Amino acid sequence: MRVMILIPALLFAGCIEGRAEAVAARVTYGDLRLDSREGRAVLRQRVAGAARGYCAAHGAEVTPHASRADPYYCTDMLRSWIMGEMRPEVRRAYALARQEAGVKGRRL
Repeated sequence: MRVMILIPALLFAGCIEGRAEAVAARVTYGDLRLDSREGRAVLRQRVAGAARGYCAAHGAEVTPHASRADPYYCTDMLRSWIMGEMRPEVRRAYALARQEAGVKGRRL
């Protein structure tokens, strides 16, 4: 079973004919064994990669002007949104993966 989290965001910059373009970050985890340290590590890497990739491509459009001086704003917000969409057991596995990797605070 393949499970995917989609985090949609409407982008109003660069709209053609006044229509907003929808984009999404995707994180798949259905192929992972979240009861293993290795599976949780891959989940953490996928979340980090999705956040970095999304923000590299769309950060300027989705980051409020007042927050653009903060280099972590977009990735922090996207990681929070991704975690909010996770089922509770996946969220616990992700939090454990961050703890196992020694990640604290704003680091992905």
